[in-house]
Amino acid sequence: MTSNHKRGVSTRIQNRFEHWSVEDCDCTHCKHYAGKGKPCPLEKCCISDIKKEAIRREADVR
Repeated sequence: MTSNHKRGVSTRIQNRFEHWSVEDCDCTHCKHYAGKGKPCPLEKCCISDIKKEAIRREADVR
C-alpha cells in the first residue's frame, strides 16, 4: 500500500530536540513559579538534574 502524501522541499521534520539550554532552565519558565520576589513553593527544584546537565554542556562548549 502506498501513501498519497508526497514530501516536498519545504517539509519540516519535527521533534529534533537534542538538549535543554541554560536559558530554558530559568525559573520563570517553571509551572511552579510563584512570581518575582516570591520564594519557590518546592523544597527541591523539579528540574535540577536537567539544569546541571545544561550548565555542564555550556561549560564544555566554552
